Amino acid sequence: MPYPLLRDLFQVRQYKSVLKKQLPNLKTPLILIGSTLVIGIVGITSYLVVKELIVQQLQEKALLQVRQGTDEIDQWLAICSTEIQTIANTEVARSLNWAVIQPYLKAEIKHTDRFFKIAVSLPNGSYYNSEVGKTDTNNKDRDFIQKALAGQVNISDPFISRTTGIPSVAIAAPIRQSYDIKSRPIAVLNGSLKVDRITQVVNKLQYGNGSYAFALNSKGEPIIHPNSALMSTQEKPAPSFLQSTDSNLATLASRMVNKEQGIELIPIDGTKKYVAYFHLKQANWSIALVIPRENIESQLHALNLLASILGGLLGIATIIAWRQIQLSQRAKMQVVLLSQQRKTLQQQAQELEQTLKELQQTQAQLIQSEKMSSLSQLVAGVAHEINNPVSFIYSNITPANEYLQDLLRLLQLYQHHYPQPVPEIQDEVEAIELNFLIEDLPKLLTSMAVGADRIKQIVLSLRNFSRLDEAEIKKVNIHEGIDSTLMFLENRLQATPDYPAIEAIKEYADLPLVECYPGELNQVFINLLTNAIDAIQESFVNRPTHQHQDEEIASTSLIRKKGQIRIQTELNADKQIVIRIADNGIGIPKNLQKQVFNPFFTTKPVGKSTGLALSISYQIVTEKHQGKLQFTSTFGKGTEFVMAIPLKQVIGDK
Repeated sequence: MPYPLLRDLFQVRQYKSVLKKQLPNLKTPLILIGSTLVIGIVGITSYLVVKELIVQQLQEKALLQVRQGTDEIDQWLAICSTEIQTIANTEVARSLNWAVIQPYLKAEIKHTDRFFKIAVSLPNGSYYNSEVGKTDTNNKDRDFIQKALAGQVNISDPFISRTTGIPSVAIAAPIRQSYDIKSRPIAVLNGSLKVDRITQVVNKLQYGNGSYAFALNSKGEPIIHPNSALMSTQEKPAPSFLQSTDSNLATLASRMVNKEQGIELIPIDGTKKYVAYFHLKQANWSIALVIPRENIESQLHALNLLASILGGLLGIATIIAWRQIQLSQRAKMQVVLLSQQRKTLQQQAQELEQTLKELQQTQAQLIQSEKMSSLSQLVAGVAHEINNPVSFIYSNITPANEYLQDLLRLLQLYQHHYPQPVPEIQDEVEAIELNFLIEDLPKLLTSMAVGADRIKQIVLSLRNFSRLDEAEIKKVNIHEGIDSTLMFLENRLQATPDYPAIEAIKEYADLPLVECYPGELNQVFINLLTNAIDAIQESFVNRPTHQHQDEEIASTSLIRKKGQIRIQTELNADKQIVIRIADNGIGIPKNLQKQVFNPFFTTKPVGKSTGLALSISYQIVTEKHQGKLQFTSTFGKGTEFVMAIPLKQVIGDK
């Protein structure tokens, strides 16, 4: 074989050998590059997702705080409006006698300490007020007076008082000829609040340094604003934000005027800020809270720092790995290290995902707890407001009855000594049916006493249900909590055009006082009883589907004439209070029973339930009270929940 041919053959073999050695080495940088890209994409995606979720949660937290603030303002305005309506509905105001009315109004102003003056306006525009008595001015042109004369209780936009010159807001209510709300208004009672007082209430809305609140009326005019030069009154209207040259501010004002609510990040005052806005229920105003961006997003600094550290570590590791690839002995070690890092990052990503789920669950539970807290506050407030006038009525029925008996005895004496009255009196006796009045009037007072006593019992039940002063462990009668909850749900137990009545059967044992958190147990009771009512009502209209035929008892098992909820209590041998709540509702299919206590699980239509009631109830019973919450259910027959809690709580276990 010639030498050139041998040389070429040797070179080809040598090239193939080198190629075989180099090809495996190309896999390592490719794997490294691919892994780095994957980890980078996963890391960036995870960071963006986590950041978006955290920002969303922080916005919702800020929005919730603003909603609570506006609810507080609404409640305050509602109390003021109720006071004006109550005064307007008295015989003193209806008399239109200013000599009688003036001391009464001054006493009310001193008692409530909310209004700085109260006025009575006649239909011709003349009026009296508690500051100056009869005035020489006419207020017939005032919008709130016109609305009240038309029978509408209303809250005005700010105006300048014509007698005091003070910027004011009026709450006006009609004074009617009688207690009948359909009767014609004969005058108007209006209480004046200083705009400064309203501003103080609005300014309580805060979310960190630099935040401030403002209010717009139905025309988009700022009626409350930190910049007093922008504030509008009826005498000096300020430019509406709807016509602002700032398109972002004009858009925001349009949404507020249209009674929308939400939170947005928009340029305002020269920088981007979050603006949370809500519409008041008591007045045709919208309130917005302007929050500096850093007040909400400052909590992202830790996440950004962590992302920077991880990104830096990833970059450094990539550079080091790329350099180590050049050394064949360290290449395999670097690949192993990168593999381990990838597994660690994947584990961290899983942990982050689990943490996000826990955060979402915690947030939902907090919102549910806030709703129950707001409900308790509302119930307690209503009970307090009702109790005062009812006590006044109840306490006056007995002396009224005594006065009536005295008058009846006097009338009998007249009849005895003057048996033959003059014809005019005899005609009037027959016209008014005197004998019937003598017989029926005491019955009317007795009925009024029974009704007032019933209202007092309802108020007591509402107070027991709210339990605002019982956030700590204390000994309570567990039956009072159940009875109060049933009283609260009484309207749902009554018959309606769509559903028959539901009977609540109570089988209470003689129980000692129980150490517990009463307010939270009331939340469990209302959750379980509400679910029982929903299940019974669903059973009146629904039948089991074919997929649950193995659980059907009969095709008509869900067609009932009456629903029943049976509540039983007992003290077992383990010194535990056992409460059973059983219904004859539609029941729970077997394939869904394992998920009943899972957060966010519900079989109800979208928007009707959050799926948190049973999850929160389970947590309250098992974790807060070291008890047990179990259930048994047969589809088509009903469900029974069994709750057991210790008679005494061990503080160290909580």
